[in-house]
Amino acid sequence: MKKASLATAAILFSLNVLSADFVTGYLIDNGGGDFQIQGPKGTFQVETSETIKKSLPSLANPTFVKQSDGNPYSYEFKGQIKGESFVLEQTPTNIPGAERLEGVLHYDEALDQFKIGEQVVEFGYTKVLNGYEFDEISKKSFVGKKIIAEGDRVGDVFKMQALTPSGLFSAAPAQKGAYEGLISADPYKFIEKTVYKNEISKSQNSFRKTVFQQKGYKVKPGESVFLVTLSGRQGDSFGSVNGHFVAGLGEVKEDLSLRAEVSNAYVVNGKDILSGNTSLTNYFSNLVQGQNNYRPTYTFLVYGMDKEKLKKFRDFLEPSHVEFRTKDLEITLEFNCTTETAKALSLAGVVGNHKRTLARRVFDLNHLAFPLRAARLFGEAGEALATTANGDKEDFQPRPAFQSYIDSLKNKKVIKELGIKRMDYVFYAQIPSERPVGGAPSNYTFNLGVKYDSLFYKKLYDKYENNSNKDDNLSPEELRKVLPILDKVQ
Repeated sequence: MKKASLATAAILFSLNVLSADFVTGYLIDNGGGDFQIQGPKGTFQVETSETIKKSLPSLANPTFVKQSDGNPYSYEFKGQIKGESFVLEQTPTNIPGAERLEGVLHYDEALDQFKIGEQVVEFGYTKVLNGYEFDEISKKSFVGKKIIAEGDRVGDVFKMQALTPSGLFSAAPAQKGAYEGLISADPYKFIEKTVYKNEISKSQNSFRKTVFQQKGYKVKPGESVFLVTLSGRQGDSFGSVNGHFVAGLGEVKEDLSLRAEVSNAYVVNGKDILSGNTSLTNYFSNLVQGQNNYRPTYTFLVYGMDKEKLKKFRDFLEPSHVEFRTKDLEITLEFNCTTETAKALSLAGVVGNHKRTLARRVFDLNHLAFPLRAARLFGEAGEALATTANGDKEDFQPRPAFQSYIDSLKNKKVIKELGIKRMDYVFYAQIPSERPVGGAPSNYTFNLGVKYDSLFYKKLYDKYENNSNKDDNLSPEELRKVLPILDKVQ
C-alpha cells in the first residue's frame, strides 16, 4: 500500500484504527439470525441484543432501496472485538466506505489524474437524477481545496465516494467566512432570515461560525455533539420545496474532527438513501446520496449535552427506520422526516420553541385558520388541510421545525437545563454541477397573505413533474424554463 507523503500533509488511515471500539465493513446476513461483519480488520461474528438484531436484516438486505452500483452498503460498527466475534453495542452507521483520506485534492492535467498527496484517487459511482449528476464541474470544484474523502481502496487507487470540505463539520476553531460581519452583528437574525436570501443560499460561500460559547469553555475530545440540520429546496424540482429536516449526535475525536451521524428518516427514493443512522460525510457529501449534491444545507451544532439522553433519541427512531427500509411508504403530514425526528427529540429533553411559547402557538397562522377545520368533510385532500389547520407547522414542516429548535436551544434556561457549552452554525453550499442551484426551503404550508407557499408549488409539481399522464410531464430541459419561479422562496 502506497502511503501519502507527510510533506503534503495528506493523512491516510482506516476509520477503524482510530478506536478499538469501531470497525468498518459490510454486514452479511447468513440467515437464521446469524450475521457477520466483513471489513479491513477481518471477518467477525456479530453478537448483540435481540433489539438490535431486529434492525440488521433490513440493513444487510434493504427491501426497496439499494446502491445503484450494485455494491452493498458500508457501515461503521460500534462495540468490542472479542476474539473472532464483535459485540455490537448499537445499530450500525451507514458510511461511504471503509477508509478516509484527508488533504488537498490536486489534478495532474498531463496524466489526467487526481491525487491527494502522492495517493492516486478516483471518483466513485454517481447517478443521473432529473437529468443531472455529480459531473466534471463537481469534480473540478474540489481541486485545490483541502477535503475529507471517504471511500474504498481498489488496488493502488483510492475510490472517493464522499468529499467534504475539511474543517466545515469540526470542533476546531472556525475560519473567518464571507459573512463574518453580518453574523457577528446579530447571529440569530442572520440564521433566521438573512441566510435564506438567494444571494447567500445560492452562493458558494460555505462557512462555520460559533454563535455561543460558555465563558472559559474549551472543547475536548470525547465531548458530545448534537445537531439539527435543514436541507433546502432543490433547483431542479418543485417537489422538494419543503426541504428535509433531521437531527443527529456524536462526539469529538482526538483531532477535534467529529465522529457524528444523523438519524435520517427517508422513504423509498432514487438517491440510494437508506433510512437509518448515517455519517455526516455520507449524509452531506456522498456522490449520490449526499444532500449537498442537490441543494444547500443549514446546520446547528451543539456541544455539551448529556450522552445518555442523546442515545434515547437515537434508539427511539430505529423502529421508524425499519418501517422506512422495509415498506414502500409515502410522506404524509402525520409521518415524515420532521414528525418522527420531533417525537424522538423530546426523549432527549429537546423541544421546539413553539411547544414552549404560548404566544407562538396562539398567533401561528395554522391555529388561526379555523374555517379549514371543516375541510375534514372533503376527503383526503381536505383531511390534509384539516391536519395542517389543527397543528403547528413546526411539527411537520422542515424549515419551521428547524427554526423552532434553534429558537429553543438559544434560550438561556434551556442552555442551563441541557448543559450546553457551545453552539456553531454551518452553511454548506450546494456542490456545483450542471444541476440548477437550489436555495431556501419554504416557510409556509399555506398562507393567506403569501401566494408562493407549499401548496402553490405542490400544484406545479403535480402539473409538470407528477402528472398521472406521464407523457405530459416536462423534460428536464423544458422544466428548467419554469423552475426560476422557485426563487420566490427566500
